[in-house]
Amino acid sequence: MLKITSGKYRSRVIDVPLADTVPTKNMVRTAIGNALTNDLFGASVLDLFAGSGALGIECLSRGAKECDFVDSSKGASVIIEMNLRKLKEQNGKVFCMPFSSFLNSLEDHKKYDVVLLDPPYKEKGFYREAASLLLQKNLLSTNAVVVIEYEGEEPDFPKESFGKERTYRYGRTFVSIYWRKKE
Repeated sequence: MLKITSGKYRSRVIDVPLADTVPTKNMVRTAIGNALTNDLFGASVLDLFAGSGALGIECLSRGAKECDFVDSSKGASVIIEMNLRKLKEQNGKVFCMPFSSFLNSLEDHKKYDVVLLDPPYKEKGFYREAASLLLQKNLLSTNAVVVIEYEGEEPDFPKESFGKERTYRYGRTFVSIYWRKKE
């Protein structure tokens, strides 16, 4: 179990999957939320590799209009659905499928303002693949922000298509925030 750190769900407790999911620490979720304060109100959010859904729920708590939660684990998807029901949050949708299948299934009229990428740390290639699909499928709004969480060395990420805003460090965890470059 963990607590939502801010917004309308502040101090509410949500469940976490028991299996291999490692939820983002409270301190890191708070920092991400604070860094995105100006980007969240009314935003369409995509939480890829959602795990417990804590990052996406933090965004909804802080004023995001909607959040799509994607995780390939059935157990994680069930927990996210339970957490959304517990909070009576109706602006979250849960998709239990691999991230690439989800992104390939979307039409280009769907645009995300904030994308959260927090794959299992050992899966370094997922960052570039996810960002490349988001760009190929034209799923990012003009001023989209992409947040990546990783451990150790910065993963391969298509920096040529993004500007880097800032990197934060919390122990062994790093968070880098990128914005979409204007074309």
